[in-house]
Amino acid sequence: MRNNADKTIQPYRIRDQCSCRLWCRASKPDYHISLLRRSYPDSGQCPNWRMVHGNFDSEELRNKKIFYKEDGVKIEIIDYHDSMEKELLSFLSKNSPDHPELGQGDILRWQKCFRFVAIENNKIVGYMAQIPHKYYYKGTDNNYENFGWGVTLVLEMHAGNEIRKRAGRALLTKCENNPPWQYTAIGVVPEIEEPYKRRGHIIRKDCCSMFARPIHYDKFLKYIDKPLYYKYPLVYLNWYNSPSYNKLQRESWRIHKIYQFDSLLDDCWGSSLQSKKELYGERNAEFLNYKISQPNKDYHCYIHDCSGYIIFRKASHKTKDLMIVRICDLVGTYEAKVVLLLKAIKYAYEIEADAVVGISSNSETHIYYNAGMYLHRPYPICLPPHIDKVEVHITMFDSDLDNLW
Repeated sequence: MRNNADKTIQPYRIRDQCSCRLWCRASKPDYHISLLRRSYPDSGQCPNWRMVHGNFDSEELRNKKIFYKEDGVKIEIIDYHDSMEKELLSFLSKNSPDHPELGQGDILRWQKCFRFVAIENNKIVGYMAQIPHKYYYKGTDNNYENFGWGVTLVLEMHAGNEIRKRAGRALLTKCENNPPWQYTAIGVVPEIEEPYKRRGHIIRKDCCSMFARPIHYDKFLKYIDKPLYYKYPLVYLNWYNSPSYNKLQRESWRIHKIYQFDSLLDDCWGSSLQSKKELYGERNAEFLNYKISQPNKDYHCYIHDCSGYIIFRKASHKTKDLMIVRICDLVGTYEAKVVLLLKAIKYAYEIEADAVVGISSNSETHIYYNAGMYLHRPYPICLPPHIDKVEVHITMFDSDLDNLW
């Protein structure tokens, strides 16, 4: 019988997932774990982990370079530093034609995140960022999850297919092993669902949805890639779900526009989320003022006394003929949320936007529906495997959803 314990296990081989969340040749995870125990009975560490990272230590791991070499191709993953700004901005502008805003230096300098760069032959061939955000469980201040949203994966368009694949895998591996932040992602497209699952993540489609109210039907349908004859049922649905501006008028004296959030109201927003949401991202004046300070964005912030707030803005796609009003964040009581959404919808009609769009947890479907945002579809998110039951509350201010156009 062959001694499987003596096999050399190569990193980044796509077959199945081992206990350290890197790739191995083992066809079954249980087989690999038994192999691991025979190979390293005392250390409890995976051979892949030792080969790529050495012993586990969070500070050491963050500062350590990851090398990937096979068939003469060597990919090096390093932390971004300011001296690379000019080269990185040129790389992002060239390889993100649909999102030229990624090549703006002020956005790059503003965003608080970890940044990783893939290097091949002393040239940038890939870039990925990870945004840290603390998420609290319902009814507690000391039980939380450290989420690290993986965002903005950009690969060299003119590099070989193998180089792009290997750079993408290496960058993803770096983000997956960036303690204490657990890898998460939002807006998962169908093409990458299976790769995520193979790497041990779960894809949740029961947590949050994208909500919308179309205004200019032709442009909206073109953007979501639907035929124009869908326009006729939308005309009826818009009429049937007309916003109740009378309610907005009755409550207008309680709505106030603000330009900065006051830390004195942090407890109001925190208690509102804590009492209703099973798992939610931290919301306080420091976080909200940072988000609305994003360069080249004009945010509209309103509070409904101390019972809720809304943040929205006009968003124009730079390469497509589309302008929407984006609901960036919404917190508060049921009554406050409905009235504040009506404020955003009214603004959208005033500036002749093509649609109003927002993202929220599925438990708020009735709120958006009652405000007139009746279209919705699941918005998939990638989460750690142990978060398979609770509903995660997501808005445009989570991850980098509001950073593009």
